[in-house]
Amino acid sequence: MLDVVYLVAILALFALVALIAQGVEKLGPQPGAPSARIPGRGAQPPAAAPAPAPERSSRSAAPERGGDSA
Repeated sequence: MLDVVYLVAILALFALVALIAQGVEKLGPQPGAPSARIPGRGAQPPAAAPAPAPERSSRSAAPERGGDSA
């Protein structure tokens, strides 16, 4: 008798997974529906990185500090 219960439980689990899959499929884009994306705009190349800041010489005196000196 327990075998029948397991079999029914497995079938119910498969039915639940199929029902969820149908719901997820309905949430996706419909075939033939207009896309919200702009046509002809694929992946854009990354913007050029700014030039690195010049390095300070290690021979300079003390580093410059802003603010009041007390």
